[in-house]
Amino acid sequence: FFFLRCWQQMWMALCCVLGRVTRLAPPTRLAAPVLSASRPALHGHAAAARAPLRLIRSMADDAAALEELPTVDENGQPLSKNALKKLLKARQIAEKKAKKAAEAAGRGGGGSAPASGSVESGSGSDGGPEEAVAPWGFSDLGVVMSAERRPDFAPAAVAQLGVPGGPGPGDEVVVRGRLATVRGKGSSAFLVVRAGSLHTVQAVFFRDASYPRQSKEMLSALQSLTEESVVEVEGRLQPAEVLSCSQDGVEIAISKVRLVSAAAPKLPFEIEDAARSEAEVDASEHTDRPLPRIGQELRLNNRWVDLRVPANSAILRVKASVCALFRESLGAQGFLEIQTPKLVAGESEGGADVFRTDYFGTPACLAQSPQL
Repeated sequence: FFFLRCWQQMWMALCCVLGRVTRLAPPTRLAAPVLSASRPALHGHAAAARAPLRLIRSMADDAAALEELPTVDENGQPLSKNALKKLLKARQIAEKKAKKAAEAAGRGGGGSAPASGSVESGSGSDGGPEEAVAPWGFSDLGVVMSAERRPDFAPAAVAQLGVPGGPGPGDEVVVRGRLATVRGKGSSAFLVVRAGSLHTVQAVFFRDASYPRQSKEMLSALQSLTEESVVEVEGRLQPAEVLSCSQDGVEIAISKVRLVSAAAPKLPFEIEDAARSEAEVDASEHTDRPLPRIGQELRLNNRWVDLRVPANSAILRVKASVCALFRESLGAQGFLEIQTPKLVAGESEGGADVFRTDYFGTPACLAQSPQL
């Protein structure tokens, strides 16, 4: 309403000026030059009158864009205003990048636009001098949906990197795993890739002065990765001393990084926090920075994250090994393995039906008798 009121007052003032000029101008040949000279000023008043309308349209566009954004997070909790603003800003940045990519493709003779998240193009988006295509790059595979078959893809085992009999310094390797940590320090990026919950290796990338723009885009893409995302890292092994990783004698000099599956920016809890012992958490309660305590209910409600904790993964591996040994021993003696029913229609022996459930409309109970 304020902007409309201002526009109305400016229009009334403009009408008064026009009336005054018409009354005061004498009926001579100078009248035309006077009116002609006043046109730039009139155009200026008209542009000033249209400025509030442009601002109102921009505010309306932002409001419409906010209505299209999701209002709740992955846990069903309503998003705050700051979170909505961040989502809107991220969408606007993505739209600008897509527009620039389309314009660059049009200038290049109608070629196809680069894939989303790709950092392999050498053309300058700001109209500056072109760079040669860098020998490294980042790409987002998007939704794979098993559409592309890679029968020859065989990633190296992280546990074999830098050990006798496995790939060593100077070898080209490709590893796939989850990002345990992502650290960025100005002109460098450090990624820790975890495979199997127990084995980790460090991958590094440093800014290349020969490719300043592409180096900046590569660092930005790597530093924006979220922890627990699934990535493929390709590069050359080089000797290094990395005490925080299980493969502490080598690291990967990154040449290619492919994002397979991006994790949510915020997980229910950090794996590092869940991996701490109770004694360590209790000892920190009397310090300035107490460590968070991950309760059992939170762990069970988010079991898919809790199973990635190294201690829990080790427990499952021990249980699997014991079961395999029993199965191997009994199979060698001629025993036959069977799978007993876990749900029964009636009550178990002894009348215990505390574990009652609904099985496709039929009441059922959890079997508790080992004789079944």
